[in-house]
Amino acid sequence: MSLLLRAFQANGVDYQHGMRWLGLDRRRGIGDPDVGLLAWALNVDADDLRARLVVLEWRCGGRWVHLGGQRLSRWIAPTTMMAKLCPVCLRENGIAEMSWMTRLAPACARHGFSLMQKCGNCGKPIRWTRPCLQVCACGRFFKSSGSSGSAPPNVQAWLTWVQAILQGDATAADAALVRLPSLLHGMSLDGAYRLVEAFGLLEVASTPVRELRHGAASLEVVGAGLARGLERLALFTGPDDASRLPFDLVHLPILHELAETPARDGDGQRAAWLLDIHRATRPSGVRRVGARPRRQLPLFL
Repeated sequence: MSLLLRAFQANGVDYQHGMRWLGLDRRRGIGDPDVGLLAWALNVDADDLRARLVVLEWRCGGRWVHLGGQRLSRWIAPTTMMAKLCPVCLRENGIAEMSWMTRLAPACARHGFSLMQKCGNCGKPIRWTRPCLQVCACGRFFKSSGSSGSAPPNVQAWLTWVQAILQGDATAADAALVRLPSLLHGMSLDGAYRLVEAFGLLEVASTPVRELRHGAASLEVVGAGLARGLERLALFTGPDDASRLPFDLVHLPILHELAETPARDGDGQRAAWLLDIHRATRPSGVRRVGARPRRQLPLFL
């Protein structure tokens, strides 16, 4: 999207009029046929452009998207007009990182502090429909909030790994991966994030899980959950440590979702294995409440 915005600006066309001229609607997402049209309009290679865009996978009902060669759920890479950014990176490089279009990166991998979701001048959410990359729709340049705090080491390693994967830098990705929990090794970005989210979303065991996931939208909440999840997953260093995992703090609906609808088979197998461990380590002797179903033996209850 950064490339589109800069190309439209270079030709004296704002983003909204440029997309309308091409007959595209960013709110419904960009499909594979749209990539060819955009590549023709921008005079760039279609495969290179496809890797830089959040492209809908229509054969699965629009539940999945592709970005940077990765298959991600729309929960992780939403196809919306909203944007987030690091004003320091925009000032230094003049481009937006692909990871900023996802929930995978609540903070800047280079500078550590949280990304911006709202303009510091007008207070409105940042959108792609703006005059140029560094300027808000209100006409003011984006400025950093003055925050100098850096992300925790485990979150910094995660941000570096995510950015390296999306950029196709295998060497940097491998170097960052060794600093992440071993349970994430061999998983896709989608599976790794959902596993970390499952282990980090709950602050305490008594937190109600109903609608908790969709209420955790702010970057601060996402970043805190990411740090908790990575810290808890780091307790596992081998198969003998599986019982040490804090399953009482796991958001089980996310783990079940990952087991049933993974982006890659290996992700689902990892989640199913963890669910098996959870069932095996649950306290025994829990009494079931309710009447026994008719014509069903106690053996199957």
